[in-house]
Amino acid sequence: MSAALPPSSSATAPEGTGQLPVLLGTSAFGQNERAFPVYDAYWEGGGRAFDTAWLYGHAYGPGCCERTFGAWAKSRGVEDEVWVLAKGAHTPECLPDRVEPQLAESFERMGRESAALYMLHRDNAEVPVGEFVSVLDGLVKRGLIGSYGMSNWPLDRVREAVAYARAHGLAEPAGVSNQFSLIDMVQPIYPGTISANDAAWRAWLAEGGMCLYPWASQGRGAHALADPAELASGPLAESWYSEANVGRLHRARRLAEHKGTSSTGIALAWTLSQPFPVVALIGPRQPEEVRDSLAAASRRLTAQECDWLEHGTGEMPVL
Repeated sequence: MSAALPPSSSATAPEGTGQLPVLLGTSAFGQNERAFPVYDAYWEGGGRAFDTAWLYGHAYGPGCCERTFGAWAKSRGVEDEVWVLAKGAHTPECLPDRVEPQLAESFERMGRESAALYMLHRDNAEVPVGEFVSVLDGLVKRGLIGSYGMSNWPLDRVREAVAYARAHGLAEPAGVSNQFSLIDMVQPIYPGTISANDAAWRAWLAEGGMCLYPWASQGRGAHALADPAELASGPLAESWYSEANVGRLHRARRLAEHKGTSSTGIALAWTLSQPFPVVALIGPRQPEEVRDSLAAASRRLTAQECDWLEHGTGEMPVL
């Protein structure tokens, strides 16, 4: 694993992802006419990495999001240039013997033979971590995936997986994808989802240098509210409302105005300015939202700015 990075440094994006430490989420795009303009804008802006999953897509048939992504990559002739994070083995099929069959089905849908990174979409505490690690190590050795990690896993299980891999001479987890953003996830958005936004997770990531691939890294649209007070009663309230979060939205808006950018962009910059490697999953729905996120992907905030945004101590840093 790489050494921890100082707060003001830019995490290095994994090889093949391009120069931008972001991955474009594909879960909202099960139709070519909606997906292609967004994917084109991302590609034109330098984005090369995509987040996919076996489970994504219900409205237009199982696997529609993977098929749409595969169709776009083929139509643009970039199948060999995209960097793919694939996920599978979601509850209730979070079992070692379901990993490879689902991965094979994902490859068929996308028209691929491998993925740069594969993650278990959920954890199953009834399965010893060694059983998962052994299966994933086998996929790495066979070249089906470049590396593996875990999504929505608790810290103790991730640490146990790392220890098991080291003790048995197997490939170690290369990343974790839990929720992480400037505003805290007060209640899980989906069953079984876990945040890495607490002191224990942050300390462990900073100490070990494992890359975090956070989803909902920009607060799931909360920063785009016309008035931060709307967080209390709108559709985001159940998972995101707290007085502390409303304060963070207000401060992000103030700093954005000072820097001449968007509040959503400031939220992404905060996520990417942590003292550990971060490659953020982003979920824009329109080309203009893609361009806003890409503009923010190269911005880094100081430690003082990050602390003020999160805790609101003292006056806004003016640099």
